[in-house]
Amino acid sequence: MAGKVNTTTAIAIAVIAAVLVGSFVVVGMMLGGGSDGELVAMVHDSDGNVYEMPLDTDDTLEVTTDLGTNVVVVQDGEVYMDDADCDGHDCMRQGSVSAPGRQIICLPHKLWIEVVRSGESGGSMDVEAVAGSDSEADEDLDVVAR
Repeated sequence: MAGKVNTTTAIAIAVIAAVLVGSFVVVGMMLGGGSDGELVAMVHDSDGNVYEMPLDTDDTLEVTTDLGTNVVVVQDGEVYMDDADCDGHDCMRQGSVSAPGRQIICLPHKLWIEVVRSGESGGSMDVEAVAGSDSEADEDLDVVAR
């Protein structure tokens, strides 16, 4: 019986160790340690254009569409919305972001910025679903962007 208990204990310890190691790997990747690519701000506008701004190079990008103008700035490894002619300026109050997966969203202009590693395509966003559309089916849509 002692041999059976030792085998069961050894298997349980091995499983727990594997789960712990896997957890550390996943957390490390989420915090940006899982890939060697440089960080890039991907700016998506309402016309379907995508602009790449490396976070290791200070730069300014003015994006103008039929919905309005946004000024995106990369400075000191972070990206932020410096100016926007939308009502409320919520996008400007979202502050700066620098970690993969973080986003800044301007709903009135249907523009969004996300930080990704270079070579990655980034995520996608159905801006019409988030911002709402003119259809009657979306009248009850209540969305809180953060």
